[in-house]
Amino acid sequence: MTPDLVLVIAEPGDTTADLVVEVLERRPVEIFRFDTGDFPQRLHLVASPGSEPSRGRLSLAGRSVDLSTVRSVYRRSPSFFAFPAGMSEPEIRFAEREAVQGLGGVLTGLRCRWVNHPWRVADAGFKPVQLQVAASVGLRVPRTLLTNVAAEAASFMDDVGQVVYKPLSVGVVAEADKVRVLSTTKLSAGDLDSTSIGLTVHQFQEWIPKAFDVRMTVVGERFFPVAIIAGSGAAQVDWRADYDALTYRVVDVPDQVRLASLALMRRLGLLHGAFDFSVTDDGSWWFLEINPNGAWAWIAEETGLPIADALADLLAAEFQS
Repeated sequence: MTPDLVLVIAEPGDTTADLVVEVLERRPVEIFRFDTGDFPQRLHLVASPGSEPSRGRLSLAGRSVDLSTVRSVYRRSPSFFAFPAGMSEPEIRFAEREAVQGLGGVLTGLRCRWVNHPWRVADAGFKPVQLQVAASVGLRVPRTLLTNVAAEAASFMDDVGQVVYKPLSVGVVAEADKVRVLSTTKLSAGDLDSTSIGLTVHQFQEWIPKAFDVRMTVVGERFFPVAIIAGSGAAQVDWRADYDALTYRVVDVPDQVRLASLALMRRLGLLHGAFDFSVTDDGSWWFLEINPNGAWAWIAEETGLPIADALADLLAAEFQS
C-alpha cells in the first residue's frame, strides 16, 4: 500500500500552514495536523521502535493515525510542549527532555519526505554555516566578521567602510513585558561599545548599496523570486522594519544564482527555503541568508504566486526511501 498520510506540524492559526492545508485538501492524501504544544495533554503517542515494520500511532481529538502510512511531513513553527499545571520546574524539565527524546525521536525517525527535517533545519539555522556554504557554491557573500572583541570590530569597519550589525539568532529581546526587535542596523565608529561587544558574539557585515532586496522562496526546484522595494529609510536598511513602506514585483533569477541556490539547498539537505538577497544597480545578487522555515504567506498574497500549490505538490508526491 502506498503511504498517503501527510502530517502537518504547526501551531494553530499559522497562516502559512493554513494555506498549505487548504491546497492539500484538494489532493488525494489524508491530512493529520497537530501542534507539539498539544503534547502530552491532548496528543497521545504509542510506538514500538525496533519492530519490523516499525509500528506507531498518534491520537488527537478522537482521531488516530498509523505512522507507517506517513508519506510526508510539513513542519512549520510548532509551539513547545504544554505540561499540566502543578508540575514542578524540575519535573517539567525532565518531562521536556523525555518528550523530545520520545515523541521527537519517533517522528524524526520516520522514513518519509520532510519539508524540512528538524535536524536539517537545526543545522541550516547557523548563519556562519550558511555563509560558508553559500560562498563555496559560488554565491556572492558580503564580507563578514563575527567577534566579541571591540578592537577587531573597529578594524573591520576601517577596512570595509560602511558596515551593519545583524543578529545571528531571532532578534527579539523580551524583558519586563516589553519586546524589543533588533533589526539590521547601520553603524558608525561611535556606535561601537567595547563593553557590550564583549558580552557575546556580534555579527558585523559589509553594507551592500542595493537597488532592492529579493525574497526568493524555493520549493523543490521551483523558484518564486520577488523583489521587495523599500519606500522608507528604515525599510531600505531592513525591509522587516517597515512593512507598510514595501511594494513587490516578481523578478527573474539569473541562471548562476539559480544553480548555486539549488547547490546550497542540496548541501544543507533542504527541500524548501526562503532566501534573502540584496541586488545592486549593476544586477549583482548578494546572498544574505536562507530561512529553512521561512514564512511566505504575505508574499503569495501580494503577488499571487502559487507557493502553497508547490508545497502541496511536493508533500503529496510519492516518496521512495
